[in-house]
Amino acid sequence: MGDRIALMYDGVLQQVGTPSEIYDHPANLFVAGFIGSPSMNFVPVTTSNGTAKGSTFEVQLPKPIGEKKGTLGFRPEALTDRVVEGGNTLEMKVDVVERLGSDQYLYGQVGGDQVTARVDPRMNVASGDQVRLGLDIRSIHVFDAETDKALL
Repeated sequence: MGDRIALMYDGVLQQVGTPSEIYDHPANLFVAGFIGSPSMNFVPVTTSNGTAKGSTFEVQLPKPIGEKKGTLGFRPEALTDRVVEGGNTLEMKVDVVERLGSDQYLYGQVGGDQVTARVDPRMNVASGDQVRLGLDIRSIHVFDAETDKALL
C-alpha cells in the first residue's frame, strides 16, 4: 500500500500528497469535492477586506485575499452547535436530520445554498427548525471562481 495519493481529472494531474494533506489543503475545487464523505460544502461568495460574503452571511477570513468572486469551501465538521459570541455564524433551515450514533448530520439551506453540518448528537433539532451554527475559520477554503484554484 502507498502512503500518497495522486488525483487526476480528465487525464490531468490535480494534486499529489498524503491523504491528510489532500483533505486539509486541496489544490482546487475538484480535489476538495472529491475527498471526504460527506463532501465539502461549497457556497458562492465575494471577497474583500478580509471577509467573504455569501447570500445571507459574512465570514472573517484568516488572511485577506483581495477582491474576487469565489467559492467558500468548508467541511461539515467545521460547523458546530457551539456558537461563540462575536464569532462567525451561519443560519441554517434544517431539511433533514440524520442521527448516526456518535454523529448527527444536518442537511439544510443557508440562504439559497445547500449545506451539510456534522454536529453533536445531543443537539436537539428537527426537520423544519432554524438553527444558528458556528463556523470554525481555521479549516475554511476559498477557491477562485474563474480558475477553481485554492486561494486560501
